[in-house]
Amino acid sequence: MNNQQTAEQVWLPIIGRALAHLCMNSADMSGKTIAQRSRFLEGLGIERKDAAEMLGTTAASITEMIRQAKKKGAKKRGAAKKPNR
Repeated sequence: MNNQQTAEQVWLPIIGRALAHLCMNSADMSGKTIAQRSRFLEGLGIERKDAAEMLGTTAASITEMIRQAKKKGAKKRGAAKKPNR
């Protein structure tokens, strides 16, 4: 039984990552940024470090890209500039 648990512990994460990769290809994420792809994978339950490995980058890099995207989005949603008087 111990051998069975080990096989499940090894194969289930591999199967999960493979399915997530197929979902990402099916969703046509090719034109999206790495941060958007990472968010998609995280939404499927993939941990950030595993998503980073799948995307060929690091978890810290993805965290920074997401932070910058949020900061950029906040500027766009901010109040309109006051007119010069």
